[in-house]
Amino acid sequence: MERYMELLKKNEEQINVRAAYISVYELCIILAVLMLNKFNVFQMYSYATAPLWKIGLAFLLVAPAVLVCFLGLKGPWVKYLIVTFSVLASGLCYIIFNEKATMILIFPTVLVTLYYNNKLTYVTFILTVIITLASHYTASYLILPAVYKTSYGLKYVIKDTAIPRVLFYLCFTLVIQMLNNRTLQLINNVHKVTQENEILELQKETAELRGRMDEREKISRDIHNSVGHTITAAIFALEAAEVLRPQNPEAADEKTRRAMQRMRESMEIIRSSVRMLDKSNVLTVLDLKKAITVCCRQTELDAEVYVQTDFEQLGDRALKLPLTAERVSFLYGAVQECISNGMKHGGAKHIRVKMSAENGMLITEIWNDGAAPESFGEHGYGLKKIRSYVEGSGGSLSFKSGDGFAVTIELPLGGLE
Repeated sequence: MERYMELLKKNEEQINVRAAYISVYELCIILAVLMLNKFNVFQMYSYATAPLWKIGLAFLLVAPAVLVCFLGLKGPWVKYLIVTFSVLASGLCYIIFNEKATMILIFPTVLVTLYYNNKLTYVTFILTVIITLASHYTASYLILPAVYKTSYGLKYVIKDTAIPRVLFYLCFTLVIQMLNNRTLQLINNVHKVTQENEILELQKETAELRGRMDEREKISRDIHNSVGHTITAAIFALEAAEVLRPQNPEAADEKTRRAMQRMRESMEIIRSSVRMLDKSNVLTVLDLKKAITVCCRQTELDAEVYVQTDFEQLGDRALKLPLTAERVSFLYGAVQECISNGMKHGGAKHIRVKMSAENGMLITEIWNDGAAPESFGEHGYGLKKIRSYVEGSGGSLSFKSGDGFAVTIELPLGGLE
C-alpha cells in the first residue's frame, strides 16, 4: 500500500505543475474573451468594471505558476493552495461576467479530478459552495446596490439564485466523486497486477540463475567424482610401477604409461569443465540484484510491508562484475535474514535495501524503521553466521541505530573461485 501511496504522491507533484499551467491557459482564454468583447464581436454586460477586479483575477490565475514552476514549491499543502486560488478565480469570473460565466464555478472541481484525492475533493466542494454564495450576492449587489443592500435583497439572491445552483453543483460533485473513487480502485488494481507481473518476470530470471548455480554444482561434483577417481587410480598405478620396476621394468613402464594417459584425460576434463563454467555459468552483481528484488517484492505482497530497493549507485560497470555463486547465495540469504529480523523483532513497516560498489567493495545496507535490538543481534544465530562469513571473506559487518536500525555488509568484489 505504501508503494501505491508513493505512486500517487509522484502523480500529485506532476499534477501541481500541470494545474499551474492550466490556470495560465484559463487566463489566456479570459483575456481573449475580454478582447472579443471590446471589439464588439459579442456583447457581455458587467458591472464589475473597476480594473481592480481584473487585476485580482489575473493574480489568482498566475500565482500557481509562479509558486510551483518558478519558485519550485513542494509539499502536500501545495495542491490545496492551487485549488484555493482556482476557486477564488472562478468566483471573480462570475462577478465580472455574471450569468455567462456560471459554468466556470465547476472548473475547480474538474481540476481536482486530476489528483485522485478524495479529501481534496471535499475541501474543493466546501470552498466552491462558499464562493458561489459570496459571488452571487456580490454580483447582484453591483448590479442593483439599492435593492440588495436590504435584507430582502440578500434573501432573494441566496434563496432563489445561489442555493439552486449549489444543489445542481452538488449533483455534479457526487458524480465526480464516484468517478474519482472508481478510478482510484482501477489504479490500485493495475498497480497490483503490474507488481505481480514484475515479480513473475524476475522469478523467471532468477529461475535461470538457480539453474546456472545448479549446473555449477553438478560440474563441480562431476570433476570431483571423475577426475578424483582417475587421479587416485593413476597414483596407485605409479606406486605399483615403482614396486615392479626392479623385477619387471617393461610392466612398470606400461603402468607408468597408462597412468600418464589417465592424467592427460583428467587434465582435459578439467579444461573442458572450466571452459563450460567461463562460458555460461558466470554469476554477476546483476544476478544478485535480480534475486534480491524478487525477495523484496515477494515480501511486500506476503507481509504487507513496504520494501524499497535502491541500486542506483551500482552503475552499469558494477552490475557486470563477476560474483561467485556462494557469495550470491550468501548475500541473498543475509538480506532475507535482516528483513525477517526487522519485521519479527523490530516491528518494522518500512524497509530499504541499498547496494553500492566503492573501492573494490560491494556494500549492502538493510535499513528498517523498527526498534533496534538491545545487543545488535550479537547473540542471534542468523547474524552470527553472517558475521562469521563476512569476516572470513575479508569484509566487515556493522550496525547503526537511531533513525531506525541498519545492518551494513561490506564484501570484496572479486573474480570467480
